[in-house]
Amino acid sequence: MRYYPIHLDLKNRPVLVVGGGVIAEGKALQLVEAGAAVRLVSPTLTAQLSEMVNQSMIEYRCGNFIESDLAGVVLVISATNDQSVNEEVAQAAAARGLLHNVVDQPALCSFITPALVTRGDLQISISTGGGSPSVAQRVKREIGELIGEEYGELLALAAALRAEVRKRPATFEQRRELLRTFAESEAVDLIRAGRRAEAQRIADELLAASESPVHITSH
Repeated sequence: MRYYPIHLDLKNRPVLVVGGGVIAEGKALQLVEAGAAVRLVSPTLTAQLSEMVNQSMIEYRCGNFIESDLAGVVLVISATNDQSVNEEVAQAAAARGLLHNVVDQPALCSFITPALVTRGDLQISISTGGGSPSVAQRVKREIGELIGEEYGELLALAAALRAEVRKRPATFEQRRELLRTFAESEAVDLIRAGRRAEAQRIADELLAASESPVHITSH
């Protein structure tokens, strides 16, 4: 089966995680990083999840899943080691038309999550359509060896450049060409070599050539 790839904006949106083990912990951490308002239900918690509850990073109800836990959420992830619970969560979520995922069980999911290579704001998603997580992990490892942290810095510079260029009275084609020129420049090689100031200079010079010199900084 071929899935439709999508990146969801979950900022401040309520998401339910069912489970309190290590896998649920990993899912909760990813959702918190995405800005979601995470609710978690489980009889027990890992030490890390307990700390997240204590720091008010997630909401927690101690107990077994009940259908009312789904009230108001936009997405559900079940990460328990109890198959009957996973099936119950999937069926209840499907009945409400909610996006739902049961970890490592594509047949119970309306969406699956990819393996990720993350470099700053750059995310590279790898999916095998649920066919082989092991293959996805190998591809992730190989891409991770090829795409280093310098690409996260390149993206930060490119995003800052784009923000400045959009303020200029240039045509869409002119803006696109300037940004393409920067992306295809030696900036990433300079960053990789620890010469970030020189990469910044390329961005500044391109911006100056478009109209007038304005120094841009990325955050």
